[in-house]
Amino acid sequence: MLSAATGLLTAATLLAPHSATAADELRLSGYDVVAAPGSVPRFYPAVESGSVIGKVVVAVGTQPMADPAGAGAGLPEGYALRGNECAQPAGYTGVFVCDGPTYQKPDVLVPRGAGDATLYWGFAHMPTGGDLAAAVKEARGAGALPADGRHGTGKVTVKSRAHALLNTVGFDLPAVPDGGTVRQQLRVHANDTGRLTLRFARAENQLTRDAPPLRIGRVTTGSGATCEIRYATLPDDLPNVACALEPGDHVIGYELTAGPGQYAQKLQAHTRYDIYDLGVWDESDVKRISAPFLARGRTVQPWHGLHARDTTGRLWEYDGTRAATAPLSPRDETGSGWQTYNAISSLSPYAQGPFSRDAVRPSAATRGLGDLVARDASGTLWYYDRQFVDGKPHAPRVRVGSGWNAYDRVTGAGDLDGDRLVDLVARDRSGVLWFYGGTGRLTDGNRFKARVRVGGGWQGYDRLAGGADLSGDGRADLLARDTSGGLWLYEGTGKATAPYAARVRVGGGWQGYDQLVVTGDLTDDGRADAVARDRTGVLWLYRGTGKPTVPFAARTRIGGGWNTYDLLF
Repeated sequence: MLSAATGLLTAATLLAPHSATAADELRLSGYDVVAAPGSVPRFYPAVESGSVIGKVVVAVGTQPMADPAGAGAGLPEGYALRGNECAQPAGYTGVFVCDGPTYQKPDVLVPRGAGDATLYWGFAHMPTGGDLAAAVKEARGAGALPADGRHGTGKVTVKSRAHALLNTVGFDLPAVPDGGTVRQQLRVHANDTGRLTLRFARAENQLTRDAPPLRIGRVTTGSGATCEIRYATLPDDLPNVACALEPGDHVIGYELTAGPGQYAQKLQAHTRYDIYDLGVWDESDVKRISAPFLARGRTVQPWHGLHARDTTGRLWEYDGTRAATAPLSPRDETGSGWQTYNAISSLSPYAQGPFSRDAVRPSAATRGLGDLVARDASGTLWYYDRQFVDGKPHAPRVRVGSGWNAYDRVTGAGDLDGDRLVDLVARDRSGVLWFYGGTGRLTDGNRFKARVRVGGGWQGYDRLAGGADLSGDGRADLLARDTSGGLWLYEGTGKATAPYAARVRVGGGWQGYDQLVVTGDLTDDGRADAVARDRTGVLWLYRGTGKPTVPFAARTRIGGGWNTYDLLF
């Protein structure tokens, strides 16, 4: 494809039928292009006026078209010279005879690994009944003849990938202040005349949220460079700035401004430098990506949600909306066959994953965002790693071990011991609570350390729910409901040997609920919340306060019909 840079012939000029009348004088012209490896430069003159009656003879070679005998005729090894609609007469190397219509196109396929090279071509108009041998000499020697519109020359300069990479871009990208403006700059070494584009995108593996866009403005350059703003807002993955650069060293400055209400985000600058008139889409340009830089603002809290299993064993996923009035999005089915488990728990609240343009498999980036454990009827415990793949929030299960039917409660506990790994608590049938610290392993079933005894007397509770910080101290806590409906808060200590402090009574009347889940922050206020389902199927939201003595505000009705599920987690 040809660029639209000033002074270059456009594709429309070359390919569109000429609209001049037959009375117009025929004038043909050659042109020069810079071509990339893998591109397909064409050897055919532009028709400036008149109509081509007769034929056009084109000669191609590796030397300038100044020798009627054809010195350097033909092209280097590896170049695929193609006549297309033009004939290649016998006895001539690198010669094409075209009937005249401009859609005919002798061309060449430049090898993908081509080095720097120059290809030359000449042309001559041959009237109907003209002498082919004379026309070939005229085309091969066109560079030494006076220009008259009936013959001429062109040149294809092939610049290798190594040549293109001599054009470099450096980045000076200080952070964008919260609600303020910063000046950033690009340092460009232009080895060749070229076109630079700049855009911005979010960096990988970060939480994101829609927010007022940043704006770019006040672009400055030195001599030999002209720039314009194409799109004033970012990050939209659209080109924000485009520049035309002459060879030399350039500094291109601009301002980024964050508006009020901006959320903190990590961004990267993406540049492309194009030196070619004929390139290969998305391959020829020299691409550079900066290290992430920060746009300061409010901390982005994870989007939390909820899982539900229906009575047929299908698992459903409710993503969070962060809106207190309607905190859950419509459900999505994520799998079937979950009725084989008699206990399922999230090790930490189900949460939004890192921003990524590709699937994110289980890794450090997915830890703490909703890994699951599930126990089957034989007492085997299975581990489901969180991942970020469309329609598959969890990777295939990994076997942890057997003997877990010794417990009547298996509950995700979040990070209890402060090592940033998710943990588990389990209550045996004598009422003793045990702590299983996470190992963080991803390659095998060794997911938990040896158990640690927390203490006895836990048989007085019929519900346990944990995994998030309810008291505002940054440590995961646990809710426990006793058989009389009293709800108790056990604050986390961060110590594996004694993970919970003395209990604090939250309140009574909780016997009206048959499901209780600590969900994490559903309302985007930075505090963990909980949901509870009453026995009529209504789901209620309890907004967190961050206060251990009164951890929840008054309940808010989410909606009815939740009795179609036999388990929420």
